[in-house]
Amino acid sequence: MTTAHDSAAPADPASGTLTYPFHDWSQQLSPHYARLRASGPPVCPVVSAYTGDRLWLVTRYATAVQVLEDARLSSAAAMASGSPRQEPVELRAPGTRGNAIALLKEAGLRAVLADGLGPRAVRRHQEWIRQRAGHLMHGLVERRDTIDLAGEFALPLARQTASRTLLGGLGADEEEQLVRWADLGLRFCGATPQQQVGAFTDMHRFFLAQARRLADSPGEHLLKTVAATCTDGGRLSDEGLAEVAELLVVAGYPTSAGFLCGALITLLNHPEVVAALNRDPALIPSAVEELLRHTPLATGSAKRRATEDVQVDGVTIKAGEVVMVSMEAVNHDPEAFENPDAFILGRQGPAHLGFGRGLHFCPGNRLARCLIEAMVRAVAGHPGLRLSVAPEDIRWHEGLFFRRPEAIPASW
Repeated sequence: MTTAHDSAAPADPASGTLTYPFHDWSQQLSPHYARLRASGPPVCPVVSAYTGDRLWLVTRYATAVQVLEDARLSSAAAMASGSPRQEPVELRAPGTRGNAIALLKEAGLRAVLADGLGPRAVRRHQEWIRQRAGHLMHGLVERRDTIDLAGEFALPLARQTASRTLLGGLGADEEEQLVRWADLGLRFCGATPQQQVGAFTDMHRFFLAQARRLADSPGEHLLKTVAATCTDGGRLSDEGLAEVAELLVVAGYPTSAGFLCGALITLLNHPEVVAALNRDPALIPSAVEELLRHTPLATGSAKRRATEDVQVDGVTIKAGEVVMVSMEAVNHDPEAFENPDAFILGRQGPAHLGFGRGLHFCPGNRLARCLIEAMVRAVAGHPGLRLSVAPEDIRWHEGLFFRRPEAIPASW
């Protein structure tokens, strides 16, 4: 069983400063977050456990809003090569930009990304996603043995949705290979830096060879839209299209797969909520929002780099320094959310920060909500589903950027 570390706060021997991340791979958030919120400064100094870089960490809701809404604290600058980082390696293949959003913006295609993930685009896929979730769940209903809701429901639903809506005609073997590369690259521990860089390199080579083919595949998917759109500067190069495809994998699959798994566990830990949703499906949108607030996903934090000196709650973030926001900690801040560790349908209060806030609010939020809604609807339609093990006995993959259980044993 993997649990959050509950020992004294890990510290950098030279300075005594907390090291980060806290290695809480399961749904149990590290107690260090609560301790920092209760007694630490609003912006706390930490040291990367992997690079030794000095960073700032935010765990309080009000401070997080300030950071995420300040244009002087830049996501693009934080992703630039050589920037201080929490991760063991830079998240890119050598020689690539590693920032497809900036590339699209420079090519005049930023609006294409927004439109391709906007309300009309998501509505085109909504019924298919609901039917796919229902079909996968229906295939499990007649089973009398223990089923794995991760491997047999959440992961295929996430993969198939990403293929249909984002990347086009991926074969099953290609989907699995992309997942392996993403899992290898997007981790804090469990692989060597050389293996991680190799995973990003192999993914880039794959898309250099295959992105145009995928863009030409049938269906209404985002890669096709981006590839087909011309601006004053022409179309994206093969290199640029490969980087966009890599972004769609990295942002579209590990996050959705991990969150669906975590949200399933949350729901099955609250059978009274599932029963309420079964009686009144109109409550499902409320359940989706509370899942997004309540269920932790990332094991690290969203990062912003100061482009000039910035004051944040009395702390000076100097130009070039990186400040990180733990969305998981912020969404459980008792100063913002009453009884934050409880799952409450119809919760009132401020908006959760599950998709960020400000200039870099997640453009895929509508598609993610659509996917989560389809999962919740499928579970609510079968309220007899139960975990087959105690929640604390579920085993989790260690070291991933996005929490994911090895399996979710369940039965009827």
